[in-house]
Amino acid sequence: MKVGTVIVGSGVAATAVAQRLLADNPQASVLILEAGVRVKTKDFGLWEQYMLTRQTPYEQYTDLPYPQRDFPGENTSAGGTDMPLNGARVFAYGGSTLHWGGWAFRLKPEDFHLRSNTGEGIDWPFDYDELEPFYCRAEHHLAVSGDSRDPLLKRSRDYPFREFPFTLMDRPIADGLKKLDFDFGHLPIARRGVSGEPSRHAPCQTTGTCKYCPFGARYAACNYLDDFIEWNDWPGLSVRLGAIVDRIITDGKRRVKGVTFWDRETGASQDVEADRVIVAAGTIESAKLLQRSVSDDWRNGLGNNHDLVGRYLVTHPYFTFEGLLPANPLRLQAEMDFPTLVSRHFDSEPQQAAGKYVLVSPPDAVGFRLADSLQKGQSRAEIDAALTGRNGVQIHGMIEVFGRHYNRVTVAKEANGKVKYNRVGIPMTQVEYTKDPDFDQRMKDVEAQVGEILKAMDAPPTGTKSLSWRADHAASVCRMSSREQDGVVDADLRVHGIDNLYVISNAVFPNIGAINPTLTLTALAIRLGDHLNAGGGV
Repeated sequence: MKVGTVIVGSGVAATAVAQRLLADNPQASVLILEAGVRVKTKDFGLWEQYMLTRQTPYEQYTDLPYPQRDFPGENTSAGGTDMPLNGARVFAYGGSTLHWGGWAFRLKPEDFHLRSNTGEGIDWPFDYDELEPFYCRAEHHLAVSGDSRDPLLKRSRDYPFREFPFTLMDRPIADGLKKLDFDFGHLPIARRGVSGEPSRHAPCQTTGTCKYCPFGARYAACNYLDDFIEWNDWPGLSVRLGAIVDRIITDGKRRVKGVTFWDRETGASQDVEADRVIVAAGTIESAKLLQRSVSDDWRNGLGNNHDLVGRYLVTHPYFTFEGLLPANPLRLQAEMDFPTLVSRHFDSEPQQAAGKYVLVSPPDAVGFRLADSLQKGQSRAEIDAALTGRNGVQIHGMIEVFGRHYNRVTVAKEANGKVKYNRVGIPMTQVEYTKDPDFDQRMKDVEAQVGEILKAMDAPPTGTKSLSWRADHAASVCRMSSREQDGVVDADLRVHGIDNLYVISNAVFPNIGAINPTLTLTALAIRLGDHLNAGGGV
């Protein structure tokens, strides 16, 4: 079998780059190989099941928790800090867009100059201005609703849809931020709004069931790939599910000639030849695929002459802090299943050396749950007293951490060297991650600052807090660099030393700032497609 382009993975990066290649050349031959299976989207029956059970149809395609004494689990945590994979990603058609929140932030200009500003990590090989027009196109690809008048960042094009208004739930944190003169704004989010332009994707109906949207208003890559196949005249596009790519095949040191994959249903192995290979398998699997692809010319794996593939692993620690409202006269309770208010006041250059962070008013900031009260059989008077009385109120956020050479991902193996496989059939992962020695002090500083905001909200801190290192935003393990000695791919996402192999996932970010990476990833994917269309890559 021979094709022009093989893309490994079917998430947002694969979808965006495939669209660019095919829009420029409708006769192009593009094969997308996805290890997972199809999960039905926009299905009323599955939505009803989710409403009744709170279980989503894609949960079975996520990593199991790490092994425990009485639970075999999956993957291995070998560092000083557990970075859970369970729930962080989805092995299915459409990838993690099946479960993502849709937060669609741009990086800020200083994020592209981390090394120059702080001495940490490395700089991006280009700046914000280079990526800005691609950010605009990415916002339209993802159908982002946002505030085009927000002065925080320079933009050359409006969002495709207006921002969602602040909710009543946002009022306490908004009032607290105003008292302290801290900036805040509308959170840009990939929820399709109302428009006069025709679309097969419905606008958001604010049902509050975003974890399984019955309308397809939240961007899911599989829905768009289905559109490409059903509605576009792109005869050379094909998607193969249940195809687990084992390795990339080389043709000498500077070229690859395809991939080897095996079929989950039959167990049969097959080679596919291609003029170019694009690895869009997510951060962790992209690095592991390069590591597994050993040859006489690449004995440590492709692009790994300097032992950098899989290293400099980062994610966003996600934190919550709680205050206590003495009363809730506004009867605040969850209205929607996505946030509408964000403060990037501390996502700023003065905070960069210590680690920038963002603060969010979550959709369920106030702890009251009507369903819980009903299940307890409480009377209307009891429910009303609980709702209007004292209630906890939360502020959520994410903080930036910096890449370290010793933090990495590799293929997990048995003691005898045999590769271990997960329930999907993909090689398991060994995660080696240890937080920086000064991280806990940084979080104490953040807690003190959030405490001041809670006090300004007349909701003094209770001391209740949480911190998650889950790998939802895992990144930087195949980072971009100007020099081969500093990273794995160049500014055009081509693997250093190989002419026709590209990586497009969060793995290529030199750093991820304090914000969700998906919009930046989509912008990079569109930029890669343009580069290849212009003849910049074979």
